[in-house]
Amino acid sequence: MINNKLAKAVRLAMAFGAASTVALSANVSAAEEGAEEVERIEVTGSRIKRTDLESAVPVTTFTAADIMASGAPTLEQFVQALPLANGGQFGSNVNNGGSGTVTMNLRGLGSSRTLVLVNGRRYSGDISAVPMAAIKRVDILRDGASTVYGSDAIAGVVNFITNSDFEGAQVDVRTQQSSESDGKTKSVNFLAGTSSDKGNIIFSGTYEKRDAVYGSQRDFSACPPTELDTDGDGTNDDLGCGGSATTMPGSVWSPSHGFGQMDGNGGVRAITDEERFNYAALSILYQPLEKHSFFTQADYELIDDGFSTVNFFAEAAYTNRVSNTQMAPVGTFWGVEVPATNPGNDLGETAYAYRRLAEAGGRTWKREVNEFNLTLGFKGELEDSGIYWDASYMRAKRRTDTNAGGRVHQERAGILTSPELCAANSDCPDVWNPFAKDTLTQEMQDWIIVPMTSTAEGEDTQLQINLAGDLGDIELPAGAISWAGGYERLTTSYVSTPDGAAGLGAIYGVAAEGTEGAFTTDAFYLELNLPILSDMPFAERLDLSLAARSTDVSVINDKEVTTKIGLEWRPSDELLVRTSLSEGFRTPGVSTLFAPRANSAESYSDPCENYGSNASASATLKANCAADGLATDWAPLTDQAGAWTGGNPDLGPEKSESLTIGVVYSPNFIEGFSVTLDYYDLEITDVIGSLGMGTIATECYNSENFSSPMCDQIKGPAAYGEQGGPRRNSLGNLSGVDLSTQNLGFFNASGIDFNINYTMDIAAGNLDFNLEGTRALVLEHLEAEGLETTELAGYYGNDVANGGKGSFPEWKSTFRTRFSADNFTVTHNMHYQSAVDDYAPVETNLSNDVEAMVYHDISASYFLENVTLSAGINNLTDKQPPYVSNGTNGYLIRSHRLTGRQYHLTASLKF
Repeated sequence: MINNKLAKAVRLAMAFGAASTVALSANVSAAEEGAEEVERIEVTGSRIKRTDLESAVPVTTFTAADIMASGAPTLEQFVQALPLANGGQFGSNVNNGGSGTVTMNLRGLGSSRTLVLVNGRRYSGDISAVPMAAIKRVDILRDGASTVYGSDAIAGVVNFITNSDFEGAQVDVRTQQSSESDGKTKSVNFLAGTSSDKGNIIFSGTYEKRDAVYGSQRDFSACPPTELDTDGDGTNDDLGCGGSATTMPGSVWSPSHGFGQMDGNGGVRAITDEERFNYAALSILYQPLEKHSFFTQADYELIDDGFSTVNFFAEAAYTNRVSNTQMAPVGTFWGVEVPATNPGNDLGETAYAYRRLAEAGGRTWKREVNEFNLTLGFKGELEDSGIYWDASYMRAKRRTDTNAGGRVHQERAGILTSPELCAANSDCPDVWNPFAKDTLTQEMQDWIIVPMTSTAEGEDTQLQINLAGDLGDIELPAGAISWAGGYERLTTSYVSTPDGAAGLGAIYGVAAEGTEGAFTTDAFYLELNLPILSDMPFAERLDLSLAARSTDVSVINDKEVTTKIGLEWRPSDELLVRTSLSEGFRTPGVSTLFAPRANSAESYSDPCENYGSNASASATLKANCAADGLATDWAPLTDQAGAWTGGNPDLGPEKSESLTIGVVYSPNFIEGFSVTLDYYDLEITDVIGSLGMGTIATECYNSENFSSPMCDQIKGPAAYGEQGGPRRNSLGNLSGVDLSTQNLGFFNASGIDFNINYTMDIAAGNLDFNLEGTRALVLEHLEAEGLETTELAGYYGNDVANGGKGSFPEWKSTFRTRFSADNFTVTHNMHYQSAVDDYAPVETNLSNDVEAMVYHDISASYFLENVTLSAGINNLTDKQPPYVSNGTNGYLIRSHRLTGRQYHLTASLKF
């Protein structure tokens, strides 16, 4: 396969080269012609010291000024708005399942395949912990880099570079709020630094506080949408307010009467839409947060002559973050048993109640994260050799304390509803009638509503030894061979301790077991850069780069060897043509390996919904739905299935191959103009993930007599502790579905990244245009062997790489227009996402597509001697998320902006 990609690289290189001689141009060298000595620097994607900023791998750089001009108040909003971020993003927009952690999903391949670095060293992966006040620039490597950085660098690398040479002091005060006067964010950033002939030191600090936005505060999220067929033609044509069939007062199921609401005459009737419970209004739409973070970095010269210079360097970072999530009140989702002796049960037989415990308020999670990183090291240059060295040790600790409220003690709930069990238990306050409103007294709440605390601790260490230089007198015709090599040892450990009551299995929906595991990684790497040609016709420079890495992970049987080859060709000083071919891998994390089985409510589209009128439903599907006792016009009472998630200690690594080829063109005859085009082609095999609920349901129900292996994943309600049949609970939803992690199928991704920039002098200032974007040509996924490949580019649906539901537009771009004068700057950013369709559409749905989305952000800055004032409006046109039938409560919350128009104001003081 790698030979095929190599041949493809050669063909594409020739094609790009031919095209570029007409319309494209090259990179600008960091060294000016005639300079006697140029500082060598390390560029993201390689540890070889070099003198020019462009290399064989594509890197996009954003400065602190770019971040400010974007109007983004946090690094989260900045990086997740970039065109390279595709699919569902995870951060403040995720309430159900959210933890306050912020990640970046490059190319829609999942945040776990994007490596996060700070100053070239591994970081926790949580972007909210990156010291924003100290950031000088952000480098995004748009290529695999496992040969340099090891595991996880498959889709790309995000490297945050700090402002190590800052001198003076600066304070930034910022406020932001929506046009609805909610979601207020306030932050204060501080940065100070000083330097001398011997070294430098900086210190930064950040305080940030963000208020919540609740579902009830936006029209689109005030209630769960339900689709209506108002004209009876079998196709939904309107929206109404829906909700959960776990209601207040409780709904009921019994063997003789089925499911519904008690009718007061010893029978059961259907639930009306008005009786469904509105779980959306109390849920958080935009997570609140309070954060304190500090960062310091120092470099001091110890020895400046002799065998080697020696500098001591250190970095230390600390972040304390408190975030909150809230959902609707807990319910007896499993169906609490209510014997015929209960005063509220007039059915004459044992019944099962599905009751919201609304008297107890919502379910809440308060997570406090404390993260500490410390790096100590030495570096220097060997005398008269041009060999640079560094050795460092990093230790990072992360502790998360979670306080959860509003969870129900399952056993005690069953005692409350049984007169016999309650009488036999001296702690039982009274018998509870779940079929009446406001019957859960405070005494009952105190007994069955259980607060929980849990703790998770992770620790990582990294020992690095790096050497870089050239081979001195051993030269090729175009110059000396440069190289870099080194050794790295990583240790990773994780311990999760559940609440005591949860550990006894008493809390519904909470794993009884904790997670504990650790592994070590040892790696050696070597890079070479061979200058083949220089100063020749059509070859001002031709360089070949080679790299290899050997990695030994204690939890994986075999060593992993990854290689990379790159080529840089500069036909002239205007043009750079580059290509690289690399292998990569990703080690499963501790929780992925060892997490215990936990209950999870998974959203999905049921293939049996209205199967009688579904023209695309097969005869097999209809027969299977009928076999489950579902009526032809059956519609689910909720879109969630009862499932288990958990780790798998037998997982192996993912493996990848990637190809990039591109051009950088800066024509001398058009001053201020440049074009960059990069083609990428990436294949990931043995993908670590879980089967999707929709996949399991669709494949199972479209197989004759439930013969598909996917049906084996459905263990049924009895195994899940619910009432019902072989596959479905008494509500009609699938139950007991095993979603444990596995090595599954593959991802294939290819496309073109582009960046066009033109700067011109106009009037009394400078006008800059920049178009940056990505065209996804292919983003296909095979979920498991034996299934059909799913094309994701141009579609939305289950985000198998990053969780939840995501949108994968074929085109994503940002067009920036900026005018700068001596004392002010005005910027307009237009963010574009092309239209997408549901990749698993249902003909009767109201909405199976999303039109193209465009967001407009404007900002302006005014510069005084020591003060900068900035203001702006994000989402100028107040674009609201569009409704989709197959969304999270009807919306793509991980891909679209949720809070509407936002205003922001910043004051910066330098002294």
